Amino acid sequence: MMGIHLGGGGFPPQSFQKAMVFIDGTNLFHRLKAAGLRVPSLKNLLLSKLGGRQVARIYLYTVEQQLQSATEVHGDQFLDGIRIILGEGIKKSDGNVKEKGVDAMLVADMVYHAASKNCEYALVVTLDTDFVHVVRRVEDFGCRSAVLSVCAQAPERLRAACDDYYEMDSEFLLQQGFAERIPETKK
Repeated sequence: MMGIHLGGGGFPPQSFQKAMVFIDGTNLFHRLKAAGLRVPSLKNLLLSKLGGRQVARIYLYTVEQQLQSATEVHGDQFLDGIRIILGEGIKKSDGNVKEKGVDAMLVADMVYHAASKNCEYALVVTLDTDFVHVVRRVEDFGCRSAVLSVCAQAPERLRAACDDYYEMDSEFLLQQGFAERIPETKK
């Protein structure tokens, strides 16, 4: 009788974990703009930090005005494979847009999915310390937590709150082919 030999070529344990990604979209859009970068596929960038985990869903939270601006810069395929959740954008007297409900929706979804056991790994893409408590909270439901900062280092409070911290600066994004420089006229 022949046996099955798995040897050292088996699958890593995290390949059996479901991961969800929660993106503070407006924060990310501003970081990419400030760095002068265009990202053709946000999903490809994110998959590189999930360690082979199964992606259950990727959510991006923003308002319509920010989404339109980002799509103009990054292109039509920028958000392929990502579920967009829109909050309310209220025009201010200076012409800027104030977001309403965006952060609350991200927090509610992270807690819901962790509590419902829809994922074992929750990655939040942000630099906002308002999310420190939710990062810790998802861990209460048995999820591992991660923070990904893009084009800037996350504040210490946010880095300390999560199980895994990842940082992608401009040079890394360019070297790995995740981003390209925006010509000066498009910024």
